[in-house]
Order: sequence, then structure tokens, then C-alpha cells
Amino acid sequence: MTNFHDLPAEVITDFQRNRDGRLSSRQWIALITEPLSALLLLSVPLILLAGRYGPAGRLIVLALVAAFAITIVMRAWKFARAKLNYRVLFAEQVPAHWRFWKKTTLMSKSGEPVRFERRLGSKLKLEAEQSLHVYYIESGGRRIMLNMLPRSHPRAEIAEPTSSFERAGGRLYAD
Repeated sequence: MTNFHDLPAEVITDFQRNRDGRLSSRQWIALITEPLSALLLLSVPLILLAGRYGPAGRLIVLALVAAFAITIVMRAWKFARAKLNYRVLFAEQVPAHWRFWKKTTLMSKSGEPVRFERRLGSKLKLEAEQSLHVYYIESGGRRIMLNMLPRSHPRAEIAEPTSSFERAGGRLYAD
């Protein structure tokens, strides 16, 4: 859990980019490399087996490296064009810390639950009925939270979208 009274420099940089409707470099790299650790873990046995087959094995490893490169390029293209969403959401109740596997669910002003499949930002200690600035993207039918900051935070103004947010393709929710 992070105490957001002293915001780390990377969080401030992320908010500065997000409020202009863009991903920060750190967020973009995290999104692009998300599946690579799982792919690498699954491909290690294949690489070890391919080593036994000489030139044919090298072709298999080369094909695997090409598949990784294609995956990275496709994800880079996809997330370079990602449209950011900004919304004021509410933490309805304080989630139990021991339930770390649960997805983050916040509520809109109208009472609609907004569920996030993944979070890039630091874990924030939520309080019941807390109002939050939230930036996220939608990708493949799921929401990925980029950043959130309580609206009561002393430096909350760094999380408010600028006038260029919508010009950059960002989507502001009124609810």
C-alpha cells in the first residue's frame, strides 16, 4: 500500500501525461510487456527441447523470437492508439487487504459498478465513500486502471484533466 501524501516522481509524471490524454512511457511499456513474462515462462521448455535438434531447433527458437517480436509490435501499435478515459469514481466500501486477488470495483455517481481487471498504478489505501480521480483505458473488453488519486488529496489538482485531454482523444465521463 502506498501513502499518497508524498507522491513519487513517476506517479506525478504519469498524471501529467494522463491529464493531457496520453499514456506515460512507463505505462505504455508496462502494457506492452504484460504477456511477455508468461510467454517466456511457457517457452523455456520448448527452447530447451529445441536445442537438441541442431539446425531445426535453431529455426524453432528463431520462430519463437519472431513471435515475441510480433507480439510486442502489435501491442505497441494497439496501445499507442489507446484512448484514455477519465472518471470521478467512488470507493463504496473498504476492500479487505487479504483479498488481494479480487478485481478493483469502484462506483460511479449514478451507482453503476465499474470493474477494473488490472491496475498499473500503486495500490492505494481506499476509504469508504472516498471520491477518486481515475484514469483508465479499455482494451479487449476489459478496463485497465492507469492511475487514481483521492479528490481530497492536497495535490489533487495534478489529476484533473487539462483542456487538451479531449483534443487528444480522451473521453470525459460526466456522471
